[in-house]
Amino acid sequence: MAWVALNCPQCGAPLPRVAIWRSVKCGSCGALIMRTTAMVLRDTFRQALRRARQQTGALGGDITCRGENYHLMQQLGRGDVSLVHLAQRVGPMPFLATVKLSSSPKAAALYAREAEVLRELHSMEAGSASAYGLQHLPVVIAQDVLESDGDGLRQALILRHPNGFWGSLAALSQRYPNGLDPRHAVWIWRRLLDVLHYLHANGWAHGDIRPEHALVHPANHGVRVIGWASAKNGASAREKAQDLQHSARVVLVLLCGTSERTALSGFVPEPLAQLVLQACQDEDFCFQQGASGLDGLLRTAARSTFGPPAFVPLHV
Repeated sequence: MAWVALNCPQCGAPLPRVAIWRSVKCGSCGALIMRTTAMVLRDTFRQALRRARQQTGALGGDITCRGENYHLMQQLGRGDVSLVHLAQRVGPMPFLATVKLSSSPKAAALYAREAEVLRELHSMEAGSASAYGLQHLPVVIAQDVLESDGDGLRQALILRHPNGFWGSLAALSQRYPNGLDPRHAVWIWRRLLDVLHYLHANGWAHGDIRPEHALVHPANHGVRVIGWASAKNGASAREKAQDLQHSARVVLVLLCGTSERTALSGFVPEPLAQLVLQACQDEDFCFQQGASGLDGLLRTAARSTFGPPAFVPLHV
């Protein structure tokens, strides 16, 4: 009987026997490998890998963090301590990433805290918590200094890029300076309350809910909360109530079109306007209702005004 040696085509390390019938991850280099009837010579594989790296690297704007190379494709925004880029990992299995690069020495502590919070949230094992986190929370790829930086001072936080998300709620507010359609404000607030309910039920508070810290997915009516450096485990009931109050203020900004105005115009239905203003102004009200209570009141107000739920396209 002939012996068959299974080796990784990328690094040459031996593979476990199960690689004969299913895909495996190389324990040495981390490559995902699947055995097929087609044979690929190691030299051919390495030549293709080299060409892929050279082709992507030739475009310029590359960075290196934790041994992985990323090509910066587009600047997405600018924060107080960061420049945010859309990037692609360089290699045979590229993927899109959101890269936050520091523009201030303060960023190092903030990036480390945000990465710690997100990893802890994803590690929770409360029922379907892990599945919920993967769907609704950012996923950390790496957080460290840039190896490609000459002085070694710039920090990077690299997150898996959420496909389909258009921009922040702050950008959406700028797109609708006269105020967003109240029907869109309803589902956006409900998505925010859904995330906050999950957090609060697990003892957390976000601590910095604002329009810049939520991304919107127009096609799927989705919202993803970002900016987790201020999140806190073991949060008090008051801290959770402040999250809810701030979520209402986000909705108020969307309905007004700017944070400069606080008076809702006549096109906002009275039941919705009353609920938004009460939640904005009354922390005790948010404390008593909680995220699920506010969501119930919001659904009642929306149904009394707009009727049964219906999908209304958001054009951006």
